[in-house]
Amino acid sequence: PPIPTPAPPIPTNVPPKPGCTQPNSGASPPPKLQSQPPALSQTITKSTERIPPIGLNSAPSHPPPGIALTAPLSAAPLTVGDRQTEQRTSIVDGNKNPAQQNLADRELRRRRAPSWLFSFVLHTLLLLVLALMPLADFGTGPLTLFMSESAGTPTANFDLTSAEDAIAEMPDLLEPETVQPATSSADMLQGLELPELVNVNPITDASKSLADIRHGITSGLSGRDGALKQSLLSRFGGTAETERAVELGLAWLAKQQKKDGSWSMQGPYSDGALSENTTAATAMALNAFLGAGYTHIDGKYQAEVRKGIQYMVRRQDSRGFFASREPSHQQMYAQAIASIGIIEAYGMTHDYELLPIAEKAIKFAEWSQSKLRGWRYDPQKDADLSVTGWFVMALETGKMAGLEVDEDKLQSVSSFLDSVSHSDYSQYSYTEYRPPTLSMTAEGLLCRLYLGWPRDNTSLTTAIEMDLLTALPRADDPAYSVYYWYYATQVLHHVGGRAWQKWNTAMRTVLPALQTQEGPETGSWDPGSDAFGASAGRLYTTCLTIYCLEVYYRHLALYDLEGRR
Repeated sequence: PPIPTPAPPIPTNVPPKPGCTQPNSGASPPPKLQSQPPALSQTITKSTERIPPIGLNSAPSHPPPGIALTAPLSAAPLTVGDRQTEQRTSIVDGNKNPAQQNLADRELRRRRAPSWLFSFVLHTLLLLVLALMPLADFGTGPLTLFMSESAGTPTANFDLTSAEDAIAEMPDLLEPETVQPATSSADMLQGLELPELVNVNPITDASKSLADIRHGITSGLSGRDGALKQSLLSRFGGTAETERAVELGLAWLAKQQKKDGSWSMQGPYSDGALSENTTAATAMALNAFLGAGYTHIDGKYQAEVRKGIQYMVRRQDSRGFFASREPSHQQMYAQAIASIGIIEAYGMTHDYELLPIAEKAIKFAEWSQSKLRGWRYDPQKDADLSVTGWFVMALETGKMAGLEVDEDKLQSVSSFLDSVSHSDYSQYSYTEYRPPTLSMTAEGLLCRLYLGWPRDNTSLTTAIEMDLLTALPRADDPAYSVYYWYYATQVLHHVGGRAWQKWNTAMRTVLPALQTQEGPETGSWDPGSDAFGASAGRLYTTCLTIYCLEVYYRHLALYDLEGRR
């Protein structure tokens, strides 16, 4: 028979036909931006309440650090060129009829399918698992602000161009100063100007001013200086030792301020936090100075306070948001604490330059409240008691400063508090389905007081007797929590009476005794023994302890000496 003509060479790089490209597997488009908070009112009118660590709103929308959406590599999908090559090979073979060829094609598809199908199914399952994961509990309780992050955790990115342009038009409050070299602890102690020692028997004029003052929210910031401060110290049990501890703590804080006016959660001191948040650090330090009566207008720390306020003003954008450059799930904590500081600075001085800054902070707090009537990691999403408490305090501080606050929004927080309450409203938890804890109970009770509970409320008195007074401050507590002390101290100060005396007797002794008295960190509080100190750091423990020791005058008690609100 005649010799058949050889088949032409099989092409090895046949390009795919038009329209045969692989489907796009890119990420879905980003969600639409949320609406902006309402515009500020041009006039201030009188308003017609508790502190969860700043109502960080909802849980982060990104997956937890360390979980990668990857699958094992599979064989590449069969291209058009591969199919043509496979088919030609079969035809050239000449041993298979069309039926056999169809069987061969089906077998080829069966062998090829698992590679891409397995990848698709695995990715789908991973996405489903991530969607069902309890991201709302990401972090460790109330102090997610100070928790460390794994590398690569996404952070929110905001355009601050317009805000910075607006800030550029504002006059500087203070010319930059040269940072002074650090002094030794001995020099600092010798040069420290301690306040005049408190007289346990207040003078007649001070006693009269205490009796005549108007207690309640509108006078909340009026006791931080002068004769009234001395009278409040004496009336509520402050001592020379508590004031000395406050002054040493403030001296340590002043040494840590950076040249740009900010403070850091991580240094230059020892035992810093695991992650940085300069907005929160600066606000916490400012609040410590303001709590003792030092402002950017008056007092020996006016330079430090002025530079700190300048730093905060530069960070606020057109929406009133201070913390856009911080890690995403820490932003709302920092926002609430910063709002408290700026509003207090305005309320104590009525500096007109701070008025629009404070107003925008209040409007942002109101706008960012979630449908659950609280706050959490993201604006308008979810709620936890820790973040909510800080935002309640920000809005209550607005009322103290005489600014307009939406009372309906503030009072609506009560419904969220109901959802995280236990034991007939006497105990509280971080979120609805978590068990109650001491720190959250103290924070929940403080919110209740600011929102209007009377001093003799049954749930309040039960919580004080059964929980707070059974967990007094103790230096030998292996895992004490200054976060709990901070909230419990405020609750009992407002309630007063025998419960306050019992708490204060322990607090005013234990806290000064824990203060570092020698070395470069003199005046600070070591975070090593604190429940959150290892992650939150030395500045955190120092600031919250100072707040506790300022309690006698930091906010006026909500009730007068006869228990009236």
